[in-house]
Amino acid sequence: MADPRDKALRDYRKKLPEHKEIDGHLKVLREQLKELTKQYEMSENDLKALQSVGQTVGEVLKQLTEEKFIVRATNGPRYVASCR
Repeated sequence: MADPRDKALRDYRKKLPEHKEIDGHLKVLREQLKELTKQYEMSENDLKALQSVGQTVGEVLKQLTEEKFIVRATNGPRYVASCR
């Protein structure tokens, strides 16, 4: 009959490589999260810069002429805007 201590040691030795593999995977995921967070912060800062005084971010709804478009601002109203 196997000693409970020997069984526990065998189980521990079997789980140790599995734990190291999962730990390595976790490190990779944390690095990816760090990189994605950095990209997110950069895009947020770019959007904030675009929304400074006198500039509004919007969506082009329809092209009227070569240089004029109907644009819907992020807060709702629609405008006719020129494009240079």
